[in-house]
Amino acid sequence: MPILQDARRLEVIDRVCGQLVAWNLREPAVVFLSMHAPLAFLGSQFLIAAQPFLGVVTGDEFARDFAVLLQDPESLDLVITRLEQTNPSASET
Repeated sequence: MPILQDARRLEVIDRVCGQLVAWNLREPAVVFLSMHAPLAFLGSQFLIAAQPFLGVVTGDEFARDFAVLLQDPESLDLVITRLEQTNPSASET
């Protein structure tokens, strides 16, 4: 299983969390990720299969790195923790 370097992993987590907060999906994302954490590996495999299509929208490197991020339960916990700690009023400037 490929792994991300710590710096790149934090970049991907920041980008995902920032986008979810910008779309006002912080709370639904926390609930969804918490409930479906055991299925995250299957989601990562789907993202790997869909990478040619997602790469057009997000960029190939990000699509691949996000799929690798979902494979690691520790990284998924970091995403959930970061979303829970995010202050939603800070993004409404």
